[in-house]
Amino acid sequence: MMRSPFITLLAWIGLGTLLWAQSPEPPLLSYSITGSSGSNLPSENATAAMEHREVQRVLLDIAAEPREPEYVEKLLAGSGVTVKDMVENGSLRLENGRYWLNFSLLTRADQEVMRKVAGRYSDSLAAALLERRAELEKLLAKYDAPGVDRGQLAFIVVGCAALDWGGLALTTAKGYRAAPPARKKGKFFFMAEETGGLSLKEIYWGGSLSMNGKYEFLTFGDHYNPRTDLQPVVADGKKIGAMMFALREGPQTDEQLAAAARINRAAAGPIIKQLVEIGWVDHDGPMYVSRIPVLTSRDVNIVSGVLKVCNEVMAAWLDENYAKIREELAGITPLRQKVPYDQTFDQVWHYVFGMTNRKLVRAGLFADPYAVGQKRPGYFSAIFDASASPKF
Repeated sequence: MMRSPFITLLAWIGLGTLLWAQSPEPPLLSYSITGSSGSNLPSENATAAMEHREVQRVLLDIAAEPREPEYVEKLLAGSGVTVKDMVENGSLRLENGRYWLNFSLLTRADQEVMRKVAGRYSDSLAAALLERRAELEKLLAKYDAPGVDRGQLAFIVVGCAALDWGGLALTTAKGYRAAPPARKKGKFFFMAEETGGLSLKEIYWGGSLSMNGKYEFLTFGDHYNPRTDLQPVVADGKKIGAMMFALREGPQTDEQLAAAARINRAAAGPIIKQLVEIGWVDHDGPMYVSRIPVLTSRDVNIVSGVLKVCNEVMAAWLDENYAKIREELAGITPLRQKVPYDQTFDQVWHYVFGMTNRKLVRAGLFADPYAVGQKRPGYFSAIFDASASPKF
């Protein structure tokens, strides 16, 4: 099943914001979910359990080799998390009297292997996409909002909507990637990586969404720098969304932006100032313009066209390379722990498309999130119209 170009579910945020253990000591694992969870209970959300250093230690020890129940129980003592919690949340399974990992965890050594393999295969995916560059740029050129960099638009529509969200949907539809499993509160995969490995700078795989009515606020980039642009939309999301949608139609005065948000100019002033400060809006005299992509119902054909091209490229690429990648990753921890490859492929695909995105930045199809003068290095922001989401 494929999804809308205007994604409305947190289940398709890609490899979400990395979560770090709340501990005075450095964390042993970084961890994340692909999906959405409505629970912070260790028995229902494995990432909540991983906030505890004892849990991180157990998972790394089991990654080295399956462990006896007594060993696991001893290490968890005092953490507030039980072995039963870890089985229920899906992070462990009991097999032949020992506990095994039941999800994808990459040690530092695994990360080295993954980076080499994904880097090599992302070369061919980037090259295949660049063969269709003229088609993609022709579609993106139809976006007529003044002030918006087309390279940023490409980064969001191709890099996030197509390769991340669309790629996750496509790999699932083709049976290459398992669907995120339904859990007690949510539907998601989770994954972890041992800290202290290679830097994630310029591996563009991370998206975060904040929804407010029909407005979806997105940040998309790497996990090297924090993505902070969504903070102001918590309180003023509907007002900000209305203003940004007005700017999608063309330059606006502060009076027009206030009218779009249905507030007076005095109330609109601080909001507009904040949008200028974070780089979403710029002005020339009295007229304001959007500096980030704002995608409404009038842009559905653009996004759908881009997804069609990218899906054709990805489908052919996956058919040719899926099994080859599996062979080259046979020795990594998840596969040694007998985690099904179609589950592990969720993490594999994030590395592949994240490194592909880096190469598309270097090829000039995308704007560079680390360009000189970039206010928020490492990512770009965008706004989608959730209410206009067409269904596949």
